Parts: sequence; structure tokens; C-alpha cells
Amino acid sequence: MSKDDIKLIRHSLGSISLENIEQKEMSEAARKEYCASISAVFPIIEKDIKKAMYEQVLLIAESDNWEKVNYGRGTCNGISLLYELWKLANTEHLSAGKEKFDPTNPIGEI
Repeated sequence: MSKDDIKLIRHSLGSISLENIEQKEMSEAARKEYCASISAVFPIIEKDIKKAMYEQVLLIAESDNWEKVNYGRGTCNGISLLYELWKLANTEHLSAGKEKFDPTNPIGEI
């Protein structure tokens, strides 16, 4: 599925899409810091998110009524949105490359 297909499906079901939660107002420096922060913990939270999503899908499969199924689907959508947002930030940070290390300033600017 394309990004536009997912956006259309989410909007038709009354949910926000990734474009609604992206931080467009950030300055370049703030965005860079945000992406670096996410990237630092992304390998850990990625495992947690995938485990939470798997457990939620199992719980949906065991649901005995439609309300539980719909609530579980909404939970999956929320988890998925955050995962997509943080994955984009991680990818952006990794694709930007690493800054050159300045041996005369090992601590960097604070």
C-alpha cells in the first residue's frame, strides 16, 4: 500500500494520518536534535512497539464483540502512527550522516 492509500483509509475511518502529527514548525536545528534523540532510543522502542502491536493483534483476534475489535483497531492505529513517525525521524538522522568529531572540543557545544 502506498502512503496516500494509508492516509485515505485512516481519514475515511475518522483517524488522523502521519501528515497530521509531523512537526512542520520545527527549526532545522530543533528537527536535527529531535531526530538524533529518537535515533538514540529507536532500536529499543522499535522492539517494544512491535511487541505491543503483536499483543494487541492477538487480543483483537480473541475479542468477543465488535466494540472490542474497533477499540483494538484504534489502539493499533495509534501505535502504528507513532512507529511510523519515529521511524521517519530515525531514518532522517541516519541518512544525514555523522558529524565530524572535533578532537579539540570533545564535549561539543552545550
